[in-house]
Amino acid sequence: MKTPRNRGGGKRPELTSQLSTTTTLLTRAALDVLLSETISFLLAAGLPRRRVASELRKEARRLGAGCRLLRARATKAVQRGHENLGEIAGVVHDWHRQAAYTNRRTGEPRALRAPELRALIAKRLPRERIGDALHWMYCNGIVSRRKDGRFVLSMGRQIVLRGRRLAMERAATLVPQYLRIALRNADTDHPQARDVDRDARVFFLPEKWIGLWRVIARERTEAFLEGVDNWLEDHIHPEDSGPVREVSLHCYGFTGEPRSVKANYTADERRVERNG
Repeated sequence: MKTPRNRGGGKRPELTSQLSTTTTLLTRAALDVLLSETISFLLAAGLPRRRVASELRKEARRLGAGCRLLRARATKAVQRGHENLGEIAGVVHDWHRQAAYTNRRTGEPRALRAPELRALIAKRLPRERIGDALHWMYCNGIVSRRKDGRFVLSMGRQIVLRGRRLAMERAATLVPQYLRIALRNADTDHPQARDVDRDARVFFLPEKWIGLWRVIARERTEAFLEGVDNWLEDHIHPEDSGPVREVSLHCYGFTGEPRSVKANYTADERRVERNG
């Protein structure tokens, strides 16, 4: 006897059940990974296990009681640190781009006397914050002081801070942004209205090319981000009469752990995975 056709054109009940089960499993797996990776990151950043466990218990009680999870004081502190770093990045940007602070022959940032550097910082910050900003730049290795007393930049236009505590503070800013992007894009039908969330990825790059991959990624993103940064700086207007928003473009390169290529993994399958 023939199996009756599904005249309604919908999915068969057994297929719908399978899809529902698969979705549930993937959602649970994603939850497990998000929670475990976050905990692992906090431990690697130096937080004691007992403190992490205590904070998790506190958040669980807040969640169970229906309280807001985001705390205004913590959010404000992280945002303030994020904005401080952005303002210093703006000072470094001006140092690279404005004619008064660059070498006329090479176009590179020149060494500045202390009054010149203070004047440069004053373009971004109020007078009462100039001293603290200069001290912060010096302590974090963004500038160094030569024997003649002039200040020079110790890194390029992109500020790179070291230390696991700073990594934790940076993650506290960027991770929530990415999570909001993921949810917003998932709920936005029109592709042109979504924020950029794309990657270039392969799963089997030979180890011999890892060093070159990092050089290429660094050089190409630096050139790309400089162009984007210039456009943004040319269009900012804090005193605009209409609403304003924070916008950014964040790039990162990822190098995973060594892995083995399965013997039965064909070239065609690798191409499908790469282009998926």
